[in-house]
Amino acid sequence: MFLYNGFFLLYSILIRLKIKYYQFFFPLTKGCSYRTWFKKNEQYNDIQSTFKYSPLISVIMPVYNVKEEYLRESIDSVLQQYYPHWELCISDDNSSEPHIKRVLEEYAAFDPRIKVRYREENGHISACSNSALEMAAGEFTAFLDNDDVLAPFALYEVVRLLNTNKELDLIYSDEDKLLNGKRCYPFFKKQFNMDLLKQMNYICHLAVYRTALVKQVGGLRINYEGVQDWDLAIRIINLSKRVAHIPKILYHWRISDTSTSSGEHHKPYVKAARKRMRDDLNILF
Repeated sequence: MFLYNGFFLLYSILIRLKIKYYQFFFPLTKGCSYRTWFKKNEQYNDIQSTFKYSPLISVIMPVYNVKEEYLRESIDSVLQQYYPHWELCISDDNSSEPHIKRVLEEYAAFDPRIKVRYREENGHISACSNSALEMAAGEFTAFLDNDDVLAPFALYEVVRLLNTNKELDLIYSDEDKLLNGKRCYPFFKKQFNMDLLKQMNYICHLAVYRTALVKQVGGLRINYEGVQDWDLAIRIINLSKRVAHIPKILYHWRISDTSTSSGEHHKPYVKAARKRMRDDLNILF
């Protein structure tokens, strides 16, 4: 068992190195630069106008004192989705920046699919996300950070997959990062592997869950901030193994001073939360 776990630990380290040094690995494996690759491989000229199965997808967005330009980019990325059957559930975590409410009110008035709730006290990302989750009416729930961006075909690809298998409970995709407005650090993921997930949160973004299961486990857990997405994925998978991977980059994770996208040193409390989650793993499995 020690050797088995050690293999997946080593494998997770190699994955992280490949992402970090993508500028060296990518041309070797793909034969071109990343920019050339995504321009060639992300062309959508034959968008299907309707699906036989068109579930409502609730996009959950916790907001707290984010830069106005980032917040607008994030909300605009939902408005620009090819798939129209979504709702955006935004919960503001008692932000102090005056532009937050102004921007949210503007978008809520612009599109009735956008719901906004204002918390009276700051509770951090898990509590704030759960406040947004309370508004969710969709059959499926997707999570979007307030400074990240969805690819315009993100929800379209999710629903296209669901039309081949309506029983799926968790769908995840590949992702990359945004640095100074440019896409970098692509993460091309593997099919679902629980042993690898115990070592690293390779599901991460984009993750779309069956809403009933998210609510069944009580949403995101308080005091697990920094690993709340990882913790949620493990608890959902403990209930259902109906998991599928979309091998396309559907999510752009912004590198910023307040995000773990560039490293956990920005949020030192992550290590303690990760230890609590790993202790839980020993009980679950």
